[in-house]
Amino acid sequence: MATLNFPAFEKHLAAFDFVRLFIDVLGWNQASSDAAWANDAAGDTPFTRRTVAELGGVVAIQVVTEAGWPDEQQRLRVWKHIASSHAENLLIFTDKQTGASQSQWYWVKRDKHPETGKPRLTSRRHEYFKGQPVDLFASKLQAMVVELSELDASGRLPVLEAARRIAAALDVEKTTKKFFAAYQQQHLALLEHIQGIDNERDKRWYASVLLNRLMFVWFLQKKGFLHDKNGSKRFDYLREQLLKSEQRGGNRFYGEFLAALFFEAFAKPEADRSPQAKALTGQIPYLNGGLFLPHKLEQDADHALRLGKTLHVADEAFRGIFDLFASFTWHLDDTPGGSADEINPDVLGYIFEKYINQKAFGAYYTRPEITSYLADRSIHKLILERVAEPAMPELGLKEVKFDTVPDLLARMDARTALKLVNEVLPSITILDPAVGSGAFLVAALKSLINVYYAVVGRAELGASAELEKWLKAIKKDHPSVGYYIKRRIVTDNLHGVDIMEEACEIAKLRLFLAMVASVRKVEDLEPLPNIDFNILPGNSLVGFMRVDEHEFDAKYRHGDMFRKSFRELVEEKNRKLDTYRHVADAVGRDTDLRVLRDDIDAAMRDANGVLNELVHDQFAGLNIKFEEATWDAAANDLGKPKKRVMKREDIDAQTPFHWGYVFDDILQRRGGFDVILANPPWEGFKPQAKEYFAPFSEGISKKNMSIKEFEAEQARLLKDKDIRKGWLDYQSRFPHMSAYFRSAADYRYQSAVVAGKKTGSDINLYKLFTERCFALLRDGGHCGIVIPNGIYKDLGATGLRNMLFDHTQVDSLISLSNEKFIFEEVHHSFGLLFLNFTKGGTTEKLRATFRINPREAIKAEDFAAFVENEDNFIELSAQLIGSMNAETRSVLEFRSGTDVSIVNKMLAFPALGEKQEGAWNLKLTNEFHMSNDGKKEGLFNTEPGPNRLPLFTGRMFNQFENTTEHSGFWIDEAEGRKVLLGKAPDTGRRMDYQSYRWLHRRIARSTDTRTLISTIAPPMVFTEVNSTTLKVIDSGINALEQCYWCAVANSFVLDWLLRQSITTTLNMFYLYQLPVPRLPSSDARCISIAKRAAKLICTEAAYDGLALDVGMKGHEDGVADPGERAKLRAELDGLVAHLYRLDEDEFAHILKTFPLVAEPVKVAALNAWRDVQKGLIS
Repeated sequence: MATLNFPAFEKHLAAFDFVRLFIDVLGWNQASSDAAWANDAAGDTPFTRRTVAELGGVVAIQVVTEAGWPDEQQRLRVWKHIASSHAENLLIFTDKQTGASQSQWYWVKRDKHPETGKPRLTSRRHEYFKGQPVDLFASKLQAMVVELSELDASGRLPVLEAARRIAAALDVEKTTKKFFAAYQQQHLALLEHIQGIDNERDKRWYASVLLNRLMFVWFLQKKGFLHDKNGSKRFDYLREQLLKSEQRGGNRFYGEFLAALFFEAFAKPEADRSPQAKALTGQIPYLNGGLFLPHKLEQDADHALRLGKTLHVADEAFRGIFDLFASFTWHLDDTPGGSADEINPDVLGYIFEKYINQKAFGAYYTRPEITSYLADRSIHKLILERVAEPAMPELGLKEVKFDTVPDLLARMDARTALKLVNEVLPSITILDPAVGSGAFLVAALKSLINVYYAVVGRAELGASAELEKWLKAIKKDHPSVGYYIKRRIVTDNLHGVDIMEEACEIAKLRLFLAMVASVRKVEDLEPLPNIDFNILPGNSLVGFMRVDEHEFDAKYRHGDMFRKSFRELVEEKNRKLDTYRHVADAVGRDTDLRVLRDDIDAAMRDANGVLNELVHDQFAGLNIKFEEATWDAAANDLGKPKKRVMKREDIDAQTPFHWGYVFDDILQRRGGFDVILANPPWEGFKPQAKEYFAPFSEGISKKNMSIKEFEAEQARLLKDKDIRKGWLDYQSRFPHMSAYFRSAADYRYQSAVVAGKKTGSDINLYKLFTERCFALLRDGGHCGIVIPNGIYKDLGATGLRNMLFDHTQVDSLISLSNEKFIFEEVHHSFGLLFLNFTKGGTTEKLRATFRINPREAIKAEDFAAFVENEDNFIELSAQLIGSMNAETRSVLEFRSGTDVSIVNKMLAFPALGEKQEGAWNLKLTNEFHMSNDGKKEGLFNTEPGPNRLPLFTGRMFNQFENTTEHSGFWIDEAEGRKVLLGKAPDTGRRMDYQSYRWLHRRIARSTDTRTLISTIAPPMVFTEVNSTTLKVIDSGINALEQCYWCAVANSFVLDWLLRQSITTTLNMFYLYQLPVPRLPSSDARCISIAKRAAKLICTEAAYDGLALDVGMKGHEDGVADPGERAKLRAELDGLVAHLYRLDEDEFAHILKTFPLVAEPVKVAALNAWRDVQKGLIS
């Protein structure tokens, strides 16, 4: 890949000299025609244009519209007009022909719609304003550079390659997989060379810490910021220093050189460094003591450094690491540059989330396309709200209102620009409560930078004296404007919390690297900001949101009025924090703040101790006990847990994060954060045996290990007393916290009451975090979060839906299948949700898109294009959502306006779960459970025998018919009755199993040929949990009505409706929501449908009784011929579609959504609808 001449690029871009930029820097060809400005028009949009350069049939054209800055409709209109003569083009819109000050580079991606296959257009827009720093923009265009050696004999680049280059520059997919694979090997090798850390988990942690530091230094050396003692830049600094160390003696690099580099050179101002450290390291910029403080594993009990004394790493380990690093191109920017061997700071996040964090917490690497989308959507919305001002005619002031941030940046005046930099941007508070490697904070940083840079551009142009004054003040005190802006954002706007200390360190590291990327000369590098108290370790889910000052004072003072109050402690902490964060600006760059940091740490530990005592009181008030797991040696299994009173140490072990103390100004004075961005863990909060035992056994990590094999391996491991003790300790972590999450007022929306019963489900971390995010927002604050899509449809998430619909305004809901691995380590069948909401108010309508069918899944690299295309979204009303089920408010996965129209028609009928007087009502049940009831000795028999009834399971039936398979189990009738009756005495009464009864398969995927598969079971069979069945006696339903219901259930129409909701399991909750015309057996339509269904079901002697009940002579009247059966089924589908009053287009639309159903079957169903319409079928 050719390299970009950055100084020349910067010069020509700043001058808006696009001809020289494309020809001299990017290597394009001169325009063969249309190089002069010419008038043109696209419909009613007149404009002038000139061809800047061309490359292999691709043209770059500068455009100026006559009516001022164009909106998106006008830009697309111009593009279509130009594309009619230049199929491949890149447009550069500017505000003037000469002396331009703003530009938008506009490229349109052409592909096919995944659903319709029709061509579609998606624009890519990149703004550049005069005076704006060009770092990010330059790296985007790296892929467009062409060297002479790449041209063909005629001096041209093939058109497809030229088009590919534009796509790579403006629509590039970044990868770090190759580096990650090699990193894994080096991480394992490093573990072998670390001596002095016995605990394997600590050793893994420290290996990651060491590798991360070395990656940071490697980035700096490639930037040219590390010098030898003579002041010469050393671009291979680390390898040169390793060689020098080996010449001084073996295995001294770690204990001697790295100790001096980390904890002297980077951590101390030059004047404070020892002569020995200066001689060893050379001229190294002072960065910040907060970044290079010794790790706790690097210190002994007296806080003395262990490096080279009791902690050792061999030189050989570093040779392998540096060889790996040297095999890649290092690019100090998070923006992709297009090279296959190029890595950038984003690799730190990829490695952390993929290799370290997800194994323990179910956290997954969030791609930049996703973080940027959610960050921009939330932050941009907030900015637009805050710059908006009503008109004030009496003062001659017009209304200030912008539809989009690009619109704001293009059209803002000096007054608005000043408001942005002095009021709006500095005051924004952004939080990631599960910060991980800082991916969302990096995205937020970029989102804010773009706005700041646009204002810098305005100031450079002299838009107003006030703007010029603002910029001159920055330049006077700071050598790099870009660095200053990034430091201000990182210090003032960004906050993060994570339960893993290592995550916080990597998040800070990525932000620091993003800042260093702004600096071109080492002389411009100021100390990094002190953000140790912006990004902090702790448990986001436990701790006080807001502190009751009276309770704190009572606990802390113990009646001693000379001890400081909570308010005094907070004010003192805030004064010290302000000094710590901003002292470099106030007193100079050579200030050692370690003493001040330790002082703040000590004060926070003291306050946290008191707050933890109050949490302990809270647990006691909820009557929560600690349940200590025990071991039953006789049973060789877990025994009965031993309950005891909670201790303060139990609370400390949770590392509570007390938001109301740490971020008291934001939570207690401002009411909460302005923006929250998160991809929280998605794990269930319960012991995960495989996860726990995996580090002790290579076999457990195998994906194809059976349950029996795992249980055998677990039993073997538990013979080791240390592993067993650890297992018991691990088990003991969960019961008391589960009780807390189920009963604490902070988590009131984790459950709800549906049909008079409290919804119960396993606790999941994503659900807890969703509610926590809501609580941490101020009224009017915006949240962008990535979570499983079960939140909008699962019964157990009803409480959270109530929270979202009743107390927030849901902005957008994007539900996607992971079939094409948007998240690499998540199972392909998983459903993903990208959710934006605003706290306060209620949701009246929302924009949504659903692509949960694997055949419609989008690729990760297409995510940005997909979410930017409004054609992919539909608008849903809360009224429609509530109409499906007022209690659960589950959201159906609509695809189009036609879907909404169909559902509105179907909703004219009552839901099955709604009791109707004078009509049959559906009551469902599960009889036997193979896992639970299997513990009852002798219940399930594998051989038939006297008085034994077969267990009728899902494999034994399809729609309207039984199969030739058998479950392989029989149950003694008397024992079965006993189980079903429970504690009630058996009086010999008739029970449901003795009747014909409707049942369906519970395991039912929305991606299978059909989803709702049901029939009527013969009498004298028992059913099990995966074959949910009808309580015939309680439902008050007769034979005709059962057959009618079976036909409706097996119809394409009802199946289609179900497929909008379910993924793999069809439980009663979904069935009860279905709207169904409950026709009585006296209705001619019911009789017509029921008799057709009975002919399909009654094809064997076991169904003679049912046949007689519906007016047939016996099973001989049943239809066994395949052709006749197909005809009957088509007629049933046509009749049911008419029951729901669907027109032909609507029914045809439904049929198209069953891709695995044979086309002749669908054609027959549609023809049957037509015949019903004509009166030929009745």
